[in-house]
Amino acid sequence: MRARWILITVVLLLILVGPAGLPVRAQGNRKVIKITMVSWKFTPDLFTVTQGDTVVLQLSNEDPDKRNHSFAARWLVGKQVTVRGTVAREGIDDERRFFAVAPGTQVEVEFVASEPGSFPFVCGVFDHGSRGQVGAMNVLPK
Repeated sequence: MRARWILITVVLLLILVGPAGLPVRAQGNRKVIKITMVSWKFTPDLFTVTQGDTVVLQLSNEDPDKRNHSFAARWLVGKQVTVRGTVAREGIDDERRFFAVAPGTQVEVEFVASEPGSFPFVCGVFDHGSRGQVGAMNVLPK
């Protein structure tokens, strides 16, 4: 009887929390991409992974002028991610899910590259995107 209540509790928690509350499941190869954020650019601003890869973005704000930066993308809205580190702010703005990274800090965003294609990202802070702080992730089919 006790096992039944535990199972019911777990199912209810999964319904309430949803898949976003669970860690990303490892699939394919694990690809760690280190992205440096400074005034008006991401380095690298283009990277390629393969469909099914578990992608870990290590976002490091190394701006010498101590500007805030973020990693924002429409394709992240609704995607299951695991975030590690101290995120200054996280949310959805301008139909993009963003992860703000304070100067001198690093945040990891982990997810599975589930579909092939080219997926743009931008710094969502003020005019940084229009000044060239943009990039893309290319996902090759399996």
